[in-house]
Amino acid sequence: MAEYITPPNHFGFKAKKVWGESIKGELLDCAIAHIEPLGGGPKPMHQHPDHSHLFIVTEGVATIYQDGQKVTVKQEEAIYVDGSTLHSIWNEGDSRLTMLGITIGHQ
Repeated sequence: MAEYITPPNHFGFKAKKVWGESIKGELLDCAIAHIEPLGGGPKPMHQHPDHSHLFIVTEGVATIYQDGQKVTVKQEEAIYVDGSTLHSIWNEGDSRLTMLGITIGHQ
């Protein structure tokens, strides 16, 4: 079983992969992340043209910065983030944020 890690340039952020097999080159992996209040990342924002993300919030509220916009994603909501746009994820609330991140490869 994978261990929780803190990805580079992330703060108050622990994540682990819970699945990681490619399905016809489209779904690359799935990870769960627990983000403490005021935590998130990366800082500075990043982009990756080879894959995108589907983020699903299971607890708390996520603030997603992407393409010059700030988007709030609440519990039991999801957002698709195009990897080619600059983006980062933050917990601007006062309670823990838990979310699933599904990585989607581009063909």
